[in-house]
Amino acid sequence: MIRIALLASFALATGLHSAAQTSDCVDYHRFNCVPASDSRFSINGQSRSAAVKIGDETELNIIVYRGQDYRVSVCSDEKILGELAVRLVEKLRVAKTGPDGKSVYEEVEKVLWDNTSHDMATSIEFSCTATKRIAIEVNAPGAAERKGKRADQDIGCVGILIEHMPSPGIGF
Repeated sequence: MIRIALLASFALATGLHSAAQTSDCVDYHRFNCVPASDSRFSINGQSRSAAVKIGDETELNIIVYRGQDYRVSVCSDEKILGELAVRLVEKLRVAKTGPDGKSVYEEVEKVLWDNTSHDMATSIEFSCTATKRIAIEVNAPGAAERKGKRADQDIGCVGILIEHMPSPGIGF
């Protein structure tokens, strides 16, 4: 029994265990993303983790509700995926008049936050004044030291931890 435990510990310590190559990505956000230091935040059921391939953009669509404060944090296997580019994008349906005079709707994206403009921050906190449908877009460029590695090693785990709490009543 001790021999099995030692072998498992050795495999983990030497990096022979690849979380992205197994189903271990499922709860990656629970064990790897740093939760809020404010104990009033609760983990939101929209939090997710997934295996992500280098260079492929992926997104998580969520609903944020009026009267709630949110904290979104993203974590990943940086040795494989590198620093993640993360954006919060509001998806809007805008009505336009078509050539036949009828209303035509098109989806417009409004970038709310982009971590490439904020020193590659991995978390953001915000208050929601209206219920909105937003997408959390993630792009993994790959780690610089991965150049020349095998193609079957280009997948890593990404976790998106969403936390919420009622917006505190502040002011007069």
